[in-house]
Amino acid sequence: MKHALFVLFLFCGGVSRSQTQDPLRIVWDMSAKDTAEHSAIFRQVNNVLTADPTARIEVVFHGNAIWVLTKDSSLHAQRIQKELQRGVILAACNNSMRRLKVDPSQLLPGITVVPVAMIELARKQQEGWSYLKAGH
Repeated sequence: MKHALFVLFLFCGGVSRSQTQDPLRIVWDMSAKDTAEHSAIFRQVNNVLTADPTARIEVVFHGNAIWVLTKDSSLHAQRIQKELQRGVILAACNNSMRRLKVDPSQLLPGITVVPVAMIELARKQQEGWSYLKAGH
């Protein structure tokens, strides 16, 4: 009987701990120009938010991945708007934009511009966010 009560206590304690955990925070690093990689990241973001709607997500685009966030060249404009509406932060690296001559006015509405992708990724990790390199 004591054993059963102990197991019940552990089970109940585990349930209450899981309900009080901080929301999951994930920052993804996206640098690929490949549209298949872009599709994969949006699929992965959707999978996480479907499984855990309280998760906080930021995807940092830098290098040639910047192009997916522009008005003229984005094959994923609808997906981008959907994720923005779900609270996902989609960040563009200003250094990459400057190097590739992308003006902020060329970005889709709602995109966040960060000064330096590597600093944004490092700060998120320092704040306890989980770092994931985008890929499929």
